Amino acid sequence: MLKLNIMKLILLRNLLLLDAAVLFLLGALLIFLPKPVEFAFHFKDLPDGVSYIIGLWGCAMATMGLGYVVAATNPIRHVVWVQVGIARGAFELVLGLVCLARGTATFQQAGFGIIVAGLISLGYLLLYPRQPRLIRKAEAGNPTPIQPKSV
Repeated sequence: MLKLNIMKLILLRNLLLLDAAVLFLLGALLIFLPKPVEFAFHFKDLPDGVSYIIGLWGCAMATMGLGYVVAATNPIRHVVWVQVGIARGAFELVLGLVCLARGTATFQQAGFGIIVAGLISLGYLLLYPRQPRLIRKAEAGNPTPIQPKSV
């Protein structure tokens, strides 16, 4: 059981670092090269002002990537970042599906993001760090080998 928990923690750290790298890279691209990114996602003839909004989105993504790097140092201590990853992936998945249903975006434009968001969210859910039973019992006030019964 301990080996499984250690393996899950290693996989979670790697997922956090992978997610951080993707977010930071995409954020930098959105900040410094918004027009090529628009082209890569098959958006054409957008007004120049959209580049500002895309750049702001890039700032948010890059800073989130930095947060995931910090979380990877100790995923149990920074479990809120794992929760944010689950929520972010779920929201991105739902938004992508809604945009497809409304015709706002095509599968060619949104499909990759939908798939990646779903996989990231699923990965975080599967690797979510659970508190060991001893800690849960201690928090509930139950005696454990670490915490003797009070007299």
